[in-house]
Amino acid sequence: MKINKYLCIFVVIILSQFNIYSQTYDSSDLYFEEAKKDIAEQNYTRAAKLSWRGLQLAPDDLDLKTLLGKANMSLGRYDTARYVLKQVYLKRRKDIDILGYLVTIEQTTKRYSDAICFVNELLEITPYSRGWWRRKINIYKEMGNFEEAERSLKRLYQIYPDDTEIKNDYNYIMLGDGIDAVKNKKYDDANKVYKTVIDNDPTNKDAYVGVIRNEILKGNPEYALQFTNRALLELPFDKELVNRKIGLLTDLGRHEQAIAYIKQLPSPDFDDLKKNNLPYLMQESARFNEYNDPYEINKKLVEMNGNSDSQTYVINNALGKGYDVDAEYFLKKGIKRSPNNKKFLVQLKELYRPIKDKERFEKEVIKLHEKFPNDTDITNDYNLIMYNSRAKDYVENRQFDLALPIFQDLTSVPDLTQEAEQQIFGIYLSLEQYDEATDQIDKLIGLDPDNPDYLIRKSTLYQKMELFDDALEITRGLEQQYPLEPRYSRIYVSQVEDYATYLMREQRYSAVLPVVEDGLTRENNNKRLLNIAINASSAIPDYQKGIDYSLSALSFYPNNKDFNLKLSNLYSKNNEFEKSVAILDSLKLTYKYDRKIKNSLAEILFLRAKKQEEDGLVEEALANYDSAISLNPNDRGSLMRMVNLHIVQKPNDESLDFINERLEETPEDNFLKYKKGIVFELLKQFDSAYYYQKFREIDNPYEKSEWNKALEVIKAEQLKNTLAATYTEASSDSTAFSTSLASLNYSHRYDDKNTFGADVNYAARRSGVGVQGGLNYSRIFSPTLYADVGVLLGNKFFPKFILYGNAYKGLKNGYEAQAGIRFMRLQNDINFIVLNLGASKSWEDIWLNAKLALMRDDKFNYFNFTVQTRINVNPRKDYVSLIVSGGSAPFNDQLPEGEAALLDFSNILIGAGYKYNISARTGLIINGSWINFQSPITDSTTLAYINQYNLSVTIVTRF
Repeated sequence: MKINKYLCIFVVIILSQFNIYSQTYDSSDLYFEEAKKDIAEQNYTRAAKLSWRGLQLAPDDLDLKTLLGKANMSLGRYDTARYVLKQVYLKRRKDIDILGYLVTIEQTTKRYSDAICFVNELLEITPYSRGWWRRKINIYKEMGNFEEAERSLKRLYQIYPDDTEIKNDYNYIMLGDGIDAVKNKKYDDANKVYKTVIDNDPTNKDAYVGVIRNEILKGNPEYALQFTNRALLELPFDKELVNRKIGLLTDLGRHEQAIAYIKQLPSPDFDDLKKNNLPYLMQESARFNEYNDPYEINKKLVEMNGNSDSQTYVINNALGKGYDVDAEYFLKKGIKRSPNNKKFLVQLKELYRPIKDKERFEKEVIKLHEKFPNDTDITNDYNLIMYNSRAKDYVENRQFDLALPIFQDLTSVPDLTQEAEQQIFGIYLSLEQYDEATDQIDKLIGLDPDNPDYLIRKSTLYQKMELFDDALEITRGLEQQYPLEPRYSRIYVSQVEDYATYLMREQRYSAVLPVVEDGLTRENNNKRLLNIAINASSAIPDYQKGIDYSLSALSFYPNNKDFNLKLSNLYSKNNEFEKSVAILDSLKLTYKYDRKIKNSLAEILFLRAKKQEEDGLVEEALANYDSAISLNPNDRGSLMRMVNLHIVQKPNDESLDFINERLEETPEDNFLKYKKGIVFELLKQFDSAYYYQKFREIDNPYEKSEWNKALEVIKAEQLKNTLAATYTEASSDSTAFSTSLASLNYSHRYDDKNTFGADVNYAARRSGVGVQGGLNYSRIFSPTLYADVGVLLGNKFFPKFILYGNAYKGLKNGYEAQAGIRFMRLQNDINFIVLNLGASKSWEDIWLNAKLALMRDDKFNYFNFTVQTRINVNPRKDYVSLIVSGGSAPFNDQLPEGEAALLDFSNILIGAGYKYNISARTGLIINGSWINFQSPITDSTTLAYINQYNLSVTIVTRF
């Protein structure tokens, strides 16, 4: 049973896999979608097969090649993956994903040089990518090129100095450099490296140990001890550092200090150290102290009976010889016996001063001040402590409420008055209490009127208060008073910089330039002022002045990239595009991979192309738009204008080829797809127009809704049948020219080129009714050439028959030419011939037409000139129409028999209409016109003006 069950499962799996891998599609897009889905599901074998099959249908499809390469890479088929992906890479040199895959393949296959090349290309595109820098470092390490790995890591640390991980790696490398320097006996170089590491990481023990070891090797144990103490401030209980300090103290013969230091180490962490080291140190100390040493004898006497003379001797000797531990011990012993002994208390205080035990020193001073408030020396120490250690610390920690009363008390101390007043001024300044700060600086000036520093502080205060004119007036006065002191000119210029920056922020551009000029008279090469002057000139705008400032700046800083970019920008705004491009081309040679320069050059080329487009220089504009896009592939403005210019200025088939070329490069570009749909609409290929125009991107919901309706109109253009029913009512001052007319028109589009149609017209007057019917045919010969012909037969009011033909030729820039001929046989057997010549121009939503009709009957010549237009009023393509005509014969599309009925009378026609698309298939058209012409009343010599009014309603539908 188990065998049968497993056999069945195996057969099912085989059949399902066979079904999966036997799937076939007619479209490469479907293969792409399925392969993409399999990539996401990590089914790489199936993805590779589907991608390969898709490429049989579309061999140049880069997206399918990308999926094929990625799938093979994931399956470990690196040679195949490399071959396929390099084909994509040659077409898309800046594709980050492709470059990433190639890096992985080359690194995995240990082709490190190629991997480095691809990583470098990625870093040209994303120069601050932390991940790709680290990848580059790892590749160098794998290939054993640690020198380049170290150089890359140092560069990465310059980019990300605050990144903890990178900083640790950088410090590790620096430590390695230090070890190499030690090996070469370059101890000073090694110390520089270690101190750099300590500056970056004050807790880096290895760096401290490196300096200590180097100083010992150099024979400087004293300096080694100092650095050990510094290390212990950061790592106070590190056992290695503690042992080094004890060893150095021992080597220097300072056994007592070593013993004292060991005793203050905390338990139990250092109990073993105390147990192992104290006996040895005490024994060594004993060897340095002979038994008959007076100092030792007196120490024993003090311990035995507290002899006061021995106590004085021991304390004085301990203080004199720097035996700080002994001095502290015996002083405290003496104070314990005599708590108010001022001498001992002062000596204890003075003991703490030189050994820089700040906390204990201050504690003793405060206690002494409480006991002896009138002692001058003690009071001086107390005031200094309050000034330096209390109030200034409070200021440093921004505890101004605690610092201010202390400084205010210290203003009564003559030696500290000015310093305290200065500190108070600084506090008010930090708190932005500018009124109080102003009073305070005036007080300081009163204390020392000849001190220019106080005037500078007042000027700086005014600067902070944005009273720049007052600030500059003070500094200007100091300049004049001390003409040989360059300091005040520098301060003056810095205040001008702040003033100009303030004016720029307030957008008072016209006021900026006089201020900047004032500063430049003192420092004509000031980079910041020149930069502000250029920006202000551009904002005014006074482009020529900005150009002059830029040229001045470049005379001092000829290689400054920013000044060159600003000058280029100003030249472009001044329509001096050649100069602008020349500057950027020169910069591009120096900064080959600078994206900002490339983008700036692309922007200038865009502006030049736009100006050329406005001047009618189509080819030049297209070339510059194309160059702008090649420099900056993300330049949507250039792409859009270039595509639109192609559509307007070039033949439709040429525009279509151009858009298709662009879509091969960026197949997912919805703008290009939408514009492709516009071209298809111009080519009257409405099925393709509908498909591609759906890709138009619209954010506004209302506009999106309106556009969807317009798409439905385009979709309706695909329908082959059109039926139009029209009713026209013509009324006139003369009964002879009043009539009603009904028309029915049908057309059928046989294929993309041929259309057949039929027309029926029915007219009614008091004198009877007339009927006219006929057939017509139109054909599209090319995207820019089409024609129509037709025949009409009629009775009563209509000509007996009409034969006509028209040809239309599309030209560049949206123009179209028309030529046609019409032959009519009237009911009175007069022959009537009409030659029509016309031209039209199309914009996005406007159509304008002008037509001249030259007519002749058996005896006379006639003419008519007509201008008409249609204007789309919404995306649904509802439109308003207007018409004006005049001549010796009328123009009247509403009355087909009119042009032959009203001859040899000067006339004017004015009309208007509106088409409303009820739905995508059905539209309602209303047209009205007024004709004013001269007509004989009773005979040919008597003329009168007659008005005729025509109103027609048409329903057009497609099916």
